[in-house]
Amino acid sequence: MTTTNGANGHTNGNTEIPATKILANFVSSASTNQLTPALREKAKEVVIDYIGVVVGAIDNATSTEPIYNAILALQGQGTKGPCTVLAKGEPHMLPQYAALLNSAFGHSLDFDDTHAPGTLHAGVTSISAAMTQAELQAEKASSEDFMLAVSVAYEVTCRIGRELGFFSYDRGFHNTSIAGIFGAVSAIAVLKKLSPQVIEDAFGLAGSKSAGSMQYLDNGSWNKRLHPGFAVHDAFMCVSLAEAGVVGATKIIEGKMGFLQAYSPNPNPDLHRLTANLGKEWIWEGSSLKPYPACRMTHGFIELCGNIAERHGGKVSAADVKHITLTTSPSCFKLVGDPTPNKIHPENQIDGQFSAYFQAANALTYGSSTGMKAYQRLQDADINALCDKISVERDSSMHSFQARMRIEWSDGKTDDFKQDFPLGEVEHSFTRDKVDEKFLSLAVPVYGKGRAGEIIRAVDGLEGRRVEDLLVLLR
Repeated sequence: MTTTNGANGHTNGNTEIPATKILANFVSSASTNQLTPALREKAKEVVIDYIGVVVGAIDNATSTEPIYNAILALQGQGTKGPCTVLAKGEPHMLPQYAALLNSAFGHSLDFDDTHAPGTLHAGVTSISAAMTQAELQAEKASSEDFMLAVSVAYEVTCRIGRELGFFSYDRGFHNTSIAGIFGAVSAIAVLKKLSPQVIEDAFGLAGSKSAGSMQYLDNGSWNKRLHPGFAVHDAFMCVSLAEAGVVGATKIIEGKMGFLQAYSPNPNPDLHRLTANLGKEWIWEGSSLKPYPACRMTHGFIELCGNIAERHGGKVSAADVKHITLTTSPSCFKLVGDPTPNKIHPENQIDGQFSAYFQAANALTYGSSTGMKAYQRLQDADINALCDKISVERDSSMHSFQARMRIEWSDGKTDDFKQDFPLGEVEHSFTRDKVDEKFLSLAVPVYGKGRAGEIIRAVDGLEGRRVEDLLVLLR
């Protein structure tokens, strides 16, 4: 047997490990007995956060109405489905379209949860698929089944994403969607209690539907927002095909022409790490919630700059500063630091979300807690003046979402700052009261204060309720 030693230190017997079969068996055999108290609480937390960011897109994303109208037209005039689009009234969409819309809206503000090792957002695909499928099985799927489906979907997405890491970005792929389709298939499969063979076929088909191009960075396009929606839509299609007996590719994850080979230049994906301790070790519990509606790679800078502004009386102006140097990893630099005109002076929301320049300048000028109001300031003269004094550098010794910052002040002084873990990571936790505060800020304008509070109570008490009861509140 030929083995290699991966960068993570694990032994990779890649030719010996049937990763796709192992994942399919894990999904098929998943049991609510595996739901530990910690896993239940984490599932509730991410569901609350997900609902908030989905409905928050209604008033805060200009893409929401065109996307909704397009999918409604695609479904066909007079056609009514059994599934709910959050905050859009009684069930009226076919499942694949309801899941597409919920997932796209959940990703529209770049406010959805993040798993750092895979640099992806697992919730928008996992929860969208689980919620829609649970609604289809209103009398059969328990709330515990729903939490299990969410957990399994997250786990599959995060484990696949971890093996992709930053490598897939080098090929221009968006991990959230390319890994997310496998998680979405898993969520549906758990609730439908599908056999390992059907799941493996669905995975095999999903490998040909996995997609998502990072070219959206060129002009701040809405492709990004649609990526997880496409993934969940296609997951429903792949499961339906597999259930009907359509044969999917074998070894889709590990094959010589399979997913990991196609989507990542990493020469040593660790299939042992991918499949070890499934159902016992839940790596998705390390997922973090976002305090700021921006690319996670900018969050260290936002927090640092907000703290600096607070120490300087609430605002740092361009006149106070000679130069600011932001330093990040080479991988993060590609997404948020490349000194292109649309990053130094973004003119649309997505460009702003992916600009370390804008995010740092906004937080220095107005603080770190401005939320969606930041994107009303894309033409702000004070912010633009600060952006002109910022440069971004790469440091290959830095990893994940680390952030370093040097400010050369106009009075000749120099200060250095560092943030190893952005707020929300396990090492720098985003506490439950902050989760609820974020949810209410997004949900109250849509549902009202009373109903928003009832939604929190419904999620917290999921064990004693049907998923259908929660969905009634979300319509």
